[in-house]
Amino acid sequence: MLSIFTLFGFYALLAFGLGIIFGQLGVVNVAHGEFAMVGAFLMYAMAGIPFWPRLLVVVLLGLALGVITERLVLSRLYARGFLATLLAMWGVGIVLRQGADAVFGSTPASVAAPMSGTFDVLGVQYPVYRLVITVIALAVVGSGLLLLFRSNLGMRIRATVDNRTMASLLGIPPTLMITGTFAAGTGFAVLAGALQSPMLGVTPGVGVSFLAPAFFAVLIGRPGSLPGSIFGALIVAILSTLLRTYLNETVAQLILFALLIILIAVRPNGLSWRKPQWKIAPAVPATRHGAPA
Repeated sequence: MLSIFTLFGFYALLAFGLGIIFGQLGVVNVAHGEFAMVGAFLMYAMAGIPFWPRLLVVVLLGLALGVITERLVLSRLYARGFLATLLAMWGVGIVLRQGADAVFGSTPASVAAPMSGTFDVLGVQYPVYRLVITVIALAVVGSGLLLLFRSNLGMRIRATVDNRTMASLLGIPPTLMITGTFAAGTGFAVLAGALQSPMLGVTPGVGVSFLAPAFFAVLIGRPGSLPGSIFGALIVAILSTLLRTYLNETVAQLILFALLIILIAVRPNGLSWRKPQWKIAPAVPATRHGAPA
């Protein structure tokens, strides 16, 4: 149960960031896992700074990375459609992965956790750090949802996504809103990787394993629905935990990827959780000798 809780916090942060970019901007960010990998490697690279200040610096760098990526790459491609942005982000992911390999090599790097010890939960000893980062992740996601749906800034962002021309006429700067939205989604991914780094052997390829669960969560929750992405993250956390309980890591990952492929093939627009509306067909007027009454 606690393993599900911890994994849920991590996946929720990843899925929320991906959902903002995918659902709000229409960009399939296949570099999302690499952004998380960058967060983990930055925590490793700045090991001389105390953990929590280092985490803040890493998030700020993640936001800057998002701004640079959106301005230099994506801003030129929105008009060219879905495929152009997908391929561009695929290229960004390759650059980040190869860059990390050139700088840090392929040997797994380790990051020291800021706290040790265990916490007794219903007779089960569980690492304190895992519980702390799960609470942080869920608090960040909750704050993000409140900001988007219960604040003036969130209303401006959603107005820009819905109709950029109208938002511009109302005095909302579309460029700023779009860049800020992408930067925020990137920041969530970098934060997820940074928080998870003490529990990982950090390698340039580690982000690949993060991407499938995040997309799975977004598709389960239906693209465009941020609360749905969080629900999807819970489903994926439960599924991943069950698979890893009864199967080894490789087989569990294989099944998860296979399920994602099947879901994309069957429901490329995600699942719909609306209740079916049963309508009674109108009565057919009585006829007389084959003609309407």
